Amino acid sequence: MALLIHEGFHIIAARIFGVALYDFTPSIVGIRARLRNTLSFKKQIAVYMAGPFGNFLIAAFLLETEGFLLNLFEANLAIGLFNLLPMYPLDGAQVFIITSYKLMGSKKTFKVAKRLSSIVKTGLIVSGLLQLILYYNPSFLIAALFIPGGRLLEETVSIMNLENLLNRKQRIKKKKVYPVREFAVMGNCSLIDVIQKLDYDCFHMIYILNDDMKIIGRITEQDIINAAQTHSGDYKIHEVFKSVM
Repeated sequence: MALLIHEGFHIIAARIFGVALYDFTPSIVGIRARLRNTLSFKKQIAVYMAGPFGNFLIAAFLLETEGFLLNLFEANLAIGLFNLLPMYPLDGAQVFIITSYKLMGSKKTFKVAKRLSSIVKTGLIVSGLLQLILYYNPSFLIAALFIPGGRLLEETVSIMNLENLLNRKQRIKKKKVYPVREFAVMGNCSLIDVIQKLDYDCFHMIYILNDDMKIIGRITEQDIINAAQTHSGDYKIHEVFKSVM
């Protein structure tokens, strides 16, 4: 029941925000459903957080109950907290991926998310073994062993990257006329610093300056997006775009 409540709130939030759900797959922690990327990162985060929120909401109504209702309170609290863990494909990891993708690009996001998932999974296995030995309850151990690994995470980040690029191009092609924003950056500025300055609904022209404040190169936001896929966010602009300087 707690799992159904969790997934039900995901579906309700998706309907409210108009986010398409696809690829429903049963898993040990419920029904895993991927979101077809929307134009709003905030909406995607809201849909992923709706599941744990629903569990916590039901748990709040079941405070100070007894018997079956007390068990249902504990189950909702457990499922809500468990899904906030930063381990893919749990909701906490999904929110982390969406947020960090926008800030760090796909390559660094995958590395950090994979490392977080490995750490949490190891912790769950150890906790699961202790739980099995002390309380004869294998739930943590089963959950840790059956949760998908890094290959699915890499696939998800790649799909997310491709869909966002396609959405961007489709929006420009659909509008035909698109606002342009120009700004200048120093050559020693990092990729992540530039990405954070990009507006979502403007096409960007970016001028690269040297220490004498002279323009030594010009790039577009697409150049930045392409660079973010192959370089970590701490790379400097002058290191990435030597050919245009």
